[in-house]
Amino acid sequence: MPRQERPGGLLQSLHGTGFVVLEEVLDDEIVIGVAGRFWRPDGERCMDLTAAEFNNFSRTGFAKAAWNFVLRAGLTETEITILSTETRIQCFGPRARWKFRIYWGLVGPFSGLIRREMLKVVRIKAESKIE
Repeated sequence: MPRQERPGGLLQSLHGTGFVVLEEVLDDEIVIGVAGRFWRPDGERCMDLTAAEFNNFSRTGFAKAAWNFVLRAGLTETEITILSTETRIQCFGPRARWKFRIYWGLVGPFSGLIRREMLKVVRIKAESKIE
């Protein structure tokens, strides 16, 4: 059965996940962030951070991640749009950095696969709306 779209868009789907929208440039880029101890089974995410609180967040033993999606008009005559994503991590304290490195060594390759699949789904969905 196909997955149903969530009403309310991205903001609605982020509610209760610990992710917060940090910046949004309509039709260009969105940046979301999350803070926690990602290496723990429950992720120990900080569930109620605002964008301003996220920017100032620096709790020892934790990490924060910012994740963007960027749309760029292609430079060709075929009017191609390029969607890309990037993640940045900041760890607070040597213990958090050490634990995150171990965690990322295990999940990093799978994260890459998930991102490629996500981008592929977005492409298919976008192309189906053009036809």
